[in-house]
Amino acid sequence: MNPFPSFALKTGILYYLVAFFLPALAQENLPVQNFPNTVYKAHHQNWSLSQSTDNIMYAGNSDGMLEYDGAQWRVYTLPNRQIARVVYADGDRIYTGGYGEFGYWQKMPDGHLIYKSLSAESTHNSINTEEIWHILKTPDAILFQSFSYIYRYDLTQNRTEHKIPLIAEIRAPGNFMFLQYADHRILVQLIENGIYEMQDNKFTLLPGTEILSSASVSGILSCGNDSLLIATAKDGLFIYSHGTLKEWIIPLSERLKRNLLNKITLLKNGSYAIGTLLSGLYIIDNNGNQLHHFNKFNGLQNNSVLGMYEDNQNNLWLALDKGIDRISIYSPVSVYKNDPLELETTYAITQYGDQLYVGSNLGVFRKKWPSDEPFTLVPGLQGQVWDLKVFDNQLICGHNEGTFLINGQKIRKISSQQGGWNAIAVQSANEKYLIQGTYTGLSLYKKDHNGEWAFIRKMDKVPPVPVKYLALDQYDNLWVAHAYKGLYKAKLNKVTAEIVRWEEIAAPEAIPEASNVEITELNGYVSIRSGHQFFTPGPNGTLLQDQVLRTSSDNPYKIRNGVEGEWFKVYRDHILLEHPGQRPVLIHRTLVRNYENIIPVNDRYYFFCADNGYFVYDRSQPIKEQPEVSSLIRKVNNLHNAHETFAVSSSATLPSYVRDLRISYALPFFGNEIKYRYRLKGLSDNWSEWTQQTYADFTNLPSGHFGFELQNTYNHETLVYQFELLPRWFEARWVGVSLLLLIFLLVAWLLYWQEKRMKKQQMKLIREHEEKLRQKELANEKRIMEIRNEQLTSEVINKSQQLSNIAINVVRKNEILEEIRSELIQVKRDLGQQLPTLHYQKLLDSINRNVSGKEDWKLFEDNFTEVHEEFFKRLKALHPSISPGELRLAAALRMNLSSKEIAPILGISIRGVEIKRYRLRKKLGLTEDYNLSEYMMDI
Repeated sequence: MNPFPSFALKTGILYYLVAFFLPALAQENLPVQNFPNTVYKAHHQNWSLSQSTDNIMYAGNSDGMLEYDGAQWRVYTLPNRQIARVVYADGDRIYTGGYGEFGYWQKMPDGHLIYKSLSAESTHNSINTEEIWHILKTPDAILFQSFSYIYRYDLTQNRTEHKIPLIAEIRAPGNFMFLQYADHRILVQLIENGIYEMQDNKFTLLPGTEILSSASVSGILSCGNDSLLIATAKDGLFIYSHGTLKEWIIPLSERLKRNLLNKITLLKNGSYAIGTLLSGLYIIDNNGNQLHHFNKFNGLQNNSVLGMYEDNQNNLWLALDKGIDRISIYSPVSVYKNDPLELETTYAITQYGDQLYVGSNLGVFRKKWPSDEPFTLVPGLQGQVWDLKVFDNQLICGHNEGTFLINGQKIRKISSQQGGWNAIAVQSANEKYLIQGTYTGLSLYKKDHNGEWAFIRKMDKVPPVPVKYLALDQYDNLWVAHAYKGLYKAKLNKVTAEIVRWEEIAAPEAIPEASNVEITELNGYVSIRSGHQFFTPGPNGTLLQDQVLRTSSDNPYKIRNGVEGEWFKVYRDHILLEHPGQRPVLIHRTLVRNYENIIPVNDRYYFFCADNGYFVYDRSQPIKEQPEVSSLIRKVNNLHNAHETFAVSSSATLPSYVRDLRISYALPFFGNEIKYRYRLKGLSDNWSEWTQQTYADFTNLPSGHFGFELQNTYNHETLVYQFELLPRWFEARWVGVSLLLLIFLLVAWLLYWQEKRMKKQQMKLIREHEEKLRQKELANEKRIMEIRNEQLTSEVINKSQQLSNIAINVVRKNEILEEIRSELIQVKRDLGQQLPTLHYQKLLDSINRNVSGKEDWKLFEDNFTEVHEEFFKRLKALHPSISPGELRLAAALRMNLSSKEIAPILGISIRGVEIKRYRLRKKLGLTEDYNLSEYMMDI
């Protein structure tokens, strides 16, 4: 019998369906996220939980108060490092209580929390020895409860007018055990007494609750119709209604009593979460039926639940004796928990009869499904499994070692073609075939005489390539994708199951890329993905670009088929389930890379293959609206001094000396891997890459106004944080004006100096040009002189040659004349008087006269003087006493004539020449070893 008929009407039939099925999925539990103390960096013991309006979670920890924004944990310590027994978030205040201390944390402009102690402002000395265990908010006050006192912190604005103390101390007839606000009433259990209602600091016993005097109340909840659900630690659950208290007997009653019921809370879906000290968490419906049980063996870190809280995103948080856990209690996704036979990486899943078969890298496993029994390994199928499909009520397994038929625990190998990757059924007019992609091409199957699938042959005209994907379009074209690189089109004869034509689709002519091509049958048509584009086959065998499916390089996705028009977009770190005419469902899970298999089972469940088993999506669950969660700027600090922080609210102003910033941010959406991208307007218009990093660093920023824009992969909402960097003193306006004026003056001076320098340079160039011209003229003159000298030298050589010729001619003439004279004398002697004396003497005188050769010498002297004028001058200058005859001898020596050649020139004997040479040598003061001719030539 349902003790809460009105409440059952509120919750409806929906959650009953959940209660009906989920207990059977003992191995497929709701997702649980663990936060051990190594993650939050504080004590392992946690006492309570709460959430602020900006979705940030807070926990009371034995080291103080913990804060979690979805990205980072922070620890805040109380004044004397007391244990934070309880936290309660109210707006932007987080109230905290511990031993001898209570107060609240207030958020500062820089996002940091500052503690304000209310107990320090209290005049009540009792607080020094009291420990606060519960905090309760009423419409006009915050109540801090210890075992002996309740301290009331007034929230009203007219407190002074009514003379209400800020903090009032409230005593009762006994010690307090539990304080709760329910049905608009403040309810409290007094130790060794029943339940009391507190009004105006007075306590009134609720009739009929006296029997709880020996019990320890751990929770009081309103369940409608003026009824209360009262939970006790060891005595179970009770219903209090209209003055009557009775035990609520449910299937879990005895287990709850044995396991010490410590906390109870009413969830938003109408079910109850019950935390125990010995057996973890139970979730029951309003009829008391168990929906879930979480303990240390199926996900929790610890079995002692000390606190619970359901957040704004419908996650149930548990404060445990060791750690903090978060459970997605409304998730349509259930996650496989490993049993003694771990599945590891799964690639194929199917249901065959009442058995669930899972193919992994270890082999084929099976179990009854749905059930909580463990998996068993199918013997003989150890190793890599690629495909599990049921065709005509026969389970076919594509294995690394071949293809098998499975019937329960029995198997039969039907093909030795290795690597049965994928198989499709082809129906002809008369017969049904199976075409399978393997490591070495395509295999063909049809039923034998026993009606069982049997291998026929490898298909002809197919190259031995590994075939990972294949699909038959409506035009009887078989599209085949290589496991690594390549796309092929084959024309299939469905009657004979033969390949008529085989051709390779070229890239990049027909498709962008040939690598990692995927073929998917999506809602009745074939879709082919190449690179970041999708294509569909056209009627003439060409590929047409899909106008609906579009992806991008920065956020690519793959597609997978579903049922009833549903399909999936598979991203790297999440999945979108697309419903016709509805908003897509975000599934924050990842699949096996490059083997992203999603298998519909029973038209109700989708099985997703994962690296550590699988997870299940229940299509019967309602599509839940995603909560509105916004990104937050959590901290802005000087990159070089983390303790120097700045306002996190928009329009912040930062000091001028700050040029390097770190902006920390977060999205308090828990249990999901959120990625972010950002840009800093005023510095760049380009977005960063998507990253899980929750901070952005900027260095060498100029002064000015900036807009930090942040987007996330959860809702793509854009957060804008505006801030201004003040200019340095030298960046001030007057400095700029002065600098501009200075620059103007400097430019003017530079122009003047440049003009002056140009003029000076111009004059210098003119002078240099003139000097070059002068040098050129001098060079020309020098060249002219050289030419003249060359001419003169040539003339001198010619004259010298003439002198030599003259001297030689004179010598030869004299020699001839001497011979003639000698001959004439001889003739005279021989003829005697026959030769007349007159004529003889006349000839002899003529010969003698010409032998002396004054005319020849005069010619020789004139030419020598003309050629060697400077020689005579220099010789006379060196030796003024030289005689004319000696000058003639010197001239002959300068011409390098021998004594024999000189004698006829001078008309003297050779002996006379030698004597003259001797006398000239003495006059010149030359020694015997000095060559007289060389001396003359050197002058």
